[in-house]
Amino acid sequence: MPHIAVSMYPGRDDETKREIAEKMQQFYVETFGVDQEAVSVSIVEIPGEEFSDAIQQRYRPEELYISSRAIPAAE
Repeated sequence: MPHIAVSMYPGRDDETKREIAEKMQQFYVETFGVDQEAVSVSIVEIPGEEFSDAIQQRYRPEELYISSRAIPAAE
């Protein structure tokens, strides 16, 4: 069963997070042709001052396909 994990800065309300989760789920369903019930989505809020470290601890550099200014690319 696929799971999509989203990490973001705090500040969005539950309605917005649910909308994001539903769009991510729908994109996955349409792209990979799986049943909607098979795809789960979580959203974790990480404060800005902890964000870069938290992501770098959670994911290996080769798992980060797109880098951002908050998460520098591996050297």
